[in-house]
Amino acid sequence: MPISPRFSDPAALHRQIDSGFLLPTRWYADPEIFAVERDRVHRRAWHFATHSGDLAKPGDVYVRNIAGVPIVLTRDNNGEVHGFINICRHRGHPVVMESGNRPKLHCMFHGWTYGLDGTLQHAPRGNTDERFDPAEFGLVPIQTHVWGPMIWANLDLSAPPFPAWIEGMDAFMRERGLNVEEHAYGFDHEWDIPCNWKVFQDNTIECYHCPTTHPELSRVLEMKPELQKFAVGGRYWIHHTIPFRGHFNGSLTTQRVAGRPFNYYYHWIFPTTYLQYSGKGFDIGALDIIAEDKIRFRHICFMPLGTPAELNEQGKTQLANDATIRQDVELCTRVQRGHASGMAPTARVFPQPEFLLSHFQHVIVDMVFGEDEARAAAQ
Repeated sequence: MPISPRFSDPAALHRQIDSGFLLPTRWYADPEIFAVERDRVHRRAWHFATHSGDLAKPGDVYVRNIAGVPIVLTRDNNGEVHGFINICRHRGHPVVMESGNRPKLHCMFHGWTYGLDGTLQHAPRGNTDERFDPAEFGLVPIQTHVWGPMIWANLDLSAPPFPAWIEGMDAFMRERGLNVEEHAYGFDHEWDIPCNWKVFQDNTIECYHCPTTHPELSRVLEMKPELQKFAVGGRYWIHHTIPFRGHFNGSLTTQRVAGRPFNYYYHWIFPTTYLQYSGKGFDIGALDIIAEDKIRFRHICFMPLGTPAELNEQGKTQLANDATIRQDVELCTRVQRGHASGMAPTARVFPQPEFLLSHFQHVIVDMVFGEDEARAAAQ
């Protein structure tokens, strides 16, 4: 999608971010800018797709959308996970209408049939055209990666593979006590939030707002800035470390581990996913971007292998009523109203508590304009 001249000065945007400001308020409310971000950021980035329980057996298929693009994930008879654009190569109809288990992928429109590996196996009346080669018309593939109990997807085959996208993060987490391989899906909940995806991202990657908006969280985490650590882990991921207060002994998804500091560890994987843990299980918070002013937020808890079903049910109830998430939903909704008014001033942020916002906004500018172009213009 072409970039309108009214917001196509990457050098000015980089200078603005470097000087302590965020992107202009119209970047949070303009449908044209949202469409460009969708195409140039989200359709080229890695997103949490689902948990491996949705593709547990050969023949399992799972459908969803990423950045407005329908996809289907499959597990073939050899146990391999594949991902494809869920659009028939014939006339544009979805091939798979709903998740489930099936031996083949059958488009109900004209009967074109694909294998679980995406190859076209049958096209009715295809033998009437001698120019037609079924080998050329398999489903369009996407990148997938299985990381423990998580399945990730990227629409862009030319994008860096997932291990490069999060380079160093898995080792970083293992050093702090988390091996994702030792966990399975526990429970989840979803919220529709009327805000831009960057409103949510900007909010959740800093804890500057925690003392004033999250009283429950602030009673169990240390809010003194000198006790908190915030850092860029890699180009596409960041992390926080915040100690728990001495009186807090744990909860369903947090626990003290002998010989280890009792900390809350938080990571954001650009552009739409956080991963957090604190001694027992880990959580994923994943965004589906829907419009310039709407996201669907899904919070998924992965629990240690062997966790009793009744504990997962208890956790599901607690998650649906989580006060901190409710407060963030309300906060993001109110912030979006300010951007939608067209009168919100450009945000002025501080280096110490909010530099991670600046880091990711530089990445957004680079991806929107092309990194070489954006950096050359900034010289």
